[in-house]
Amino acid sequence: MRERLLIRAVVRLLTPDEGGTQGPLGKEFRPTWNIGSRASDGQMALDGGFVTLEGTGPLVPGQEEEAVIEPLLSESWRHLAQGMEIPMHAGARVIGSARVLEVIRI
Repeated sequence: MRERLLIRAVVRLLTPDEGGTQGPLGKEFRPTWNIGSRASDGQMALDGGFVTLEGTGPLVPGQEEEAVIEPLLSESWRHLAQGMEIPMHAGARVIGSARVLEVIRI
């Protein structure tokens, strides 16, 4: 059986002035993350992770909220540890970040 990970984190959405999005993101969304993965040619590779906010949502630019990130492929995320900061992407653009509070192995 394959190990499943859940990442508890504080997620922050950048403001438009910081290069983030114009509008809010709902209680659940699926950005990509720069967790240090590399493609076969050495270029940065982004990893998918489904986000569920712990509050009532939505997440507005400039705001931060605790959330759970569920990686699409847990194997790539095993190296994450409490306190790490990971950039959140929409395509190639960084739109926010997450500070890891806890890595839960299921």
